[in-house]
Amino acid sequence: MLKGDGLLSLWNGVEPGRIEEYNLWHSREHVPERLAIPGMLRARRYHRGSGPLPEFLTLYELESNAVLASAPYRALLESPTAWSRSMRPSFRGFFRVGHLAIASRGGGAGSALIATTFADAAATAGAWERIVGQILSETAATAIHILKKDPAVAPVPFSVPPGGGPAYADGGAIMVECYDRARLDSVAGTLDAILDSQGLAQGRADWTTYDLAYLLDREELPDVVASSRHDN
Repeated sequence: MLKGDGLLSLWNGVEPGRIEEYNLWHSREHVPERLAIPGMLRARRYHRGSGPLPEFLTLYELESNAVLASAPYRALLESPTAWSRSMRPSFRGFFRVGHLAIASRGGGAGSALIATTFADAAATAGAWERIVGQILSETAATAIHILKKDPAVAPVPFSVPPGGGPAYADGGAIMVECYDRARLDSVAGTLDAILDSQGLAQGRADWTTYDLAYLLDREELPDVVASSRHDN
């Protein structure tokens, strides 16, 4: 189950020659500086995306999406560090979405995740809750999150190079966690059959599968070691 009432997802590829630097920057600077903002609760970075969505997916679990309009958060966006400024031109296929959870259940953080975005979220919360319960009881999924886009979340005040995969479909997203990437194909097949039989999540993209690369809770911030890499 997601922490808090808000969620921010960031999807992007990275210029191939800077992937190792991206992973270091993201773990040692980018995620810690964001989790230091009041209301930021936990961050996860997924990588090795296999499917139409971008290679990297980062999730920030929030007390509420109001955090994204707060002065400390906007200051990070508008006045980035030199290292962050140098990384932004290397992003590819970047998009960023504030979400509200329609349904979110399950425990822990699975080592693998599948995700899709879809165009039509027209279903009651009760219907989604029943689907979530069925998937958790009948498959190897450890958690499932049904999300809708929060239109109140403002875009970032900067641009990055285009390219790489489809943009986010405005209806919503589905994310399913599991302990084993190999089990996710069967989870996706079961979920697809349920959704298709009920006419839900129409216009969804093919599933993209991710591995969990890094997870950090706010309480762990004092233990993060700063990188020796400062600037280009």
